[in-house]
Amino acid sequence: MDNVTGDPGAGNESTVEEVVQAIAPITSRAARVFYPPSIAIDASTNGTFTINLYNEYTTQFATPVAVSTGAPNAIPTYAATDLYYYVTFADSTVFNTGTMSIDGNGVLTYTIIGQPTDLNALINVVFVVK
Repeated sequence: MDNVTGDPGAGNESTVEEVVQAIAPITSRAARVFYPPSIAIDASTNGTFTINLYNEYTTQFATPVAVSTGAPNAIPTYAATDLYYYVTFADSTVFNTGTMSIDGNGVLTYTIIGQPTDLNALINVVFVVK
C-alpha cells in the first residue's frame, strides 16, 4: 500500500482490515459533528435575545417538507443533553461575539449590536454528539 503524503504513520498497515481499523476512529469522530438546519434570526433591532437551537433543530427534523420514497416521515434526533453546541462564526458587525453563550440545553443568548447591510448576516452553528 502507498503512503499518504504528510501522514507520518501512513503505510504501516499491511492489510485492508488494518487500513479500515486505522481510519475508523477518524470516521467515527467526523460522523459525530453536524450542522443543524438553517434558522432565521431577526437582527432588525439591537438588544439581547435568546433562541433555543435545540428546539429549532427538533422542530425542523420532525416535520420535513418532503421525504424520499420509503423514508420515515421524521428524521431521528438526539436528546438536548446528548449534544455539545458551538457557534463557529458570527458576523461581528451584527452580533457581539464576546458575549454570546450557549447553555447545556442548546439555548443561545446573543446580542445584536448592528443591522446587516445587505439583509443577511451569517452565524454558523455546529452540533457535536457527546
